[in-house]
Amino acid sequence: MAQTLARFPGSTAQRQQLRLEKVGVIGGFLVGLGLAAGVVSGLMADLGAPDALAFAAVALTVAAATRLGLSAAAALSRKLAD
Repeated sequence: MAQTLARFPGSTAQRQQLRLEKVGVIGGFLVGLGLAAGVVSGLMADLGAPDALAFAAVALTVAAATRLGLSAAAALSRKLAD
């Protein structure tokens, strides 16, 4: 996230798009973390899944939510740019 502290060439629209995508990534990560800690880990515990499988499910949930946050923010920034 150092790019927001440094000046780089580009239009204001490009900088705004980058900021929006970063917010999407952070938001997706936080939503995924909450979902993984609450729902997925509880479900894995109820199923009696091994620790390695539970960890993988939590990690995949956070990764998927982060990716969805980036995708949603990128789509929104493209829509705003048009």
